[in-house]
Amino acid sequence: MTISSKNAASPPLSRAIWAVWEKDFRSEWRSRAALNAVALFSVAAPVALGWALAKQKLPPEALGGLLWTTLFFAALLGLPRAFVKEEESGTAALLRLHFSSDAVLWGKVLGQLALLGVTQIAAVPLFVLLLGARVEAPLLLLLAVVLGDVGIAVSSSILGAMAAQARSKGALFSALAVPLMLPLLASLSVATGAAFGAKIDAVPALQVVAAFDLVLLAAAWMTFDFVWK
Repeated sequence: MTISSKNAASPPLSRAIWAVWEKDFRSEWRSRAALNAVALFSVAAPVALGWALAKQKLPPEALGGLLWTTLFFAALLGLPRAFVKEEESGTAALLRLHFSSDAVLWGKVLGQLALLGVTQIAAVPLFVLLLGARVEAPLLLLLAVVLGDVGIAVSSSILGAMAAQARSKGALFSALAVPLMLPLLASLSVATGAAFGAKIDAVPALQVVAAFDLVLLAAAWMTFDFVWK
């Protein structure tokens, strides 16, 4: 007799999502492995770029691309650990037994968003300061960062669940994430360049990012149960 992950004894979805997020938060707070990896790269990359490009004035479009390249590769260092550590520690089976796949997915997504938000609070201002970027439209920059984080968090959750069960976990995650997120990163670079003062219309780029996020959310909701089991 098989035990379904969506059984009658499962807690309400909102409580289950919170429980998954809280478990990840406590685990990450003890080890700080993902936080340290993401934060270190997020801070070190702007410092290195600022030192290397100290005497150069980059156009806003290039600054937008550099910012999202930095944030994306920082995410690649830490976000895959959300599911890898479950498989390595043997807790994945307990999650499947006690929580529905929806609770695991959205709890992990919230954890990814929290990790991205905490690191970017320091990384984005540091990038602006060291690279000499002028934020002409702060609300546009904030909107681009929020929409970009949603896309990165959702895609890293579904891809992380897939890669966690493979032998070459890190290589598989990167191989899947880079081509999948290229349209997202390209559109975010355009929108962020506009926030930095580029004379371009950011609305089409933001529409692409929003549509990409919606497609990712729908795809994750429909496929995660199969991937997780």
